[in-house]
Amino acid sequence: MNNRTDKISSASDYLTCLRDKLSSNNNKPCLFLDIDGTLSDFQLDPNDCYIPSSTLDIINKIILEQIPVVAVTGRDIESARKLFETIDLPIAALHGLEIYLGKEKQLKTSKNFLEISYIYNILTKACSSYPDLLIENKSSSIALHYRKAPELENIAKKIILETQQVFPQLKLIQGKFVYELIPAQANKGLAIKEVLAHLKQQDAYAPIFIGDDVTDEDGFYVVNQIEQGISIKVGQGLTHARYQLEDTKQVHDFLELFLEHVQNHDNNINNIKGNNNLGGEKICLN
Repeated sequence: MNNRTDKISSASDYLTCLRDKLSSNNNKPCLFLDIDGTLSDFQLDPNDCYIPSSTLDIINKIILEQIPVVAVTGRDIESARKLFETIDLPIAALHGLEIYLGKEKQLKTSKNFLEISYIYNILTKACSSYPDLLIENKSSSIALHYRKAPELENIAKKIILETQQVFPQLKLIQGKFVYELIPAQANKGLAIKEVLAHLKQQDAYAPIFIGDDVTDEDGFYVVNQIEQGISIKVGQGLTHARYQLEDTKQVHDFLELFLEHVQNHDNNINNIKGNNNLGGEKICLN
């Protein structure tokens, strides 16, 4: 992994670099976006998370410009769809176990991998002395959150590891203040590959993937292998991503600039003034 990533710079720098990168071939951009920690700020209770209306508005406008926007999330499809409100967009849910294409079409559906109720009962009993630990049933996986009490991380890890011993066929993944038991085939990178393969039936696309968590690293790795692919991490830390934004506010600004680039692609975008500064070093997406 990289020990540093480049920061996206001013609007004019960004627009010039993105134009040069995307105009080097005929591929169209395609946005793959994580939700929690990327579009939505972190909350103690996942049910309290929301995507700001201003961000939803930008996403909707990008879609209206015929640019595919795909959510890639650890959430289940129902939970993710609620966050996007009236926007019906493709969603790679449960780290890619399920892929919803929009308008009720499914590219991939999860099978009944687990006896979730049985695992849930095991975790409920194990967590009975720790009411601040939150168990989330995702139908095809199960997560143990310690976001309300970070000091219980070691306890949560011990509980989830002991549970995994009962279900060795499951892999354990760690995210921000959460451990999750999930089928081995769950992988955000593979999900991005599957969606791209579907989209390429109509056209060729250059993927841009933005995520913030350890579970997004598979996606960064895959996007980096694709010509013209752009990987962007939100926040600090070791990562496969080649570029970095600081927080969800900068993600919003990035999407706003991306929309501006798309809308002005046929005009002389070098004349656009970079008044919105995202901070960081002046770099080119190369």
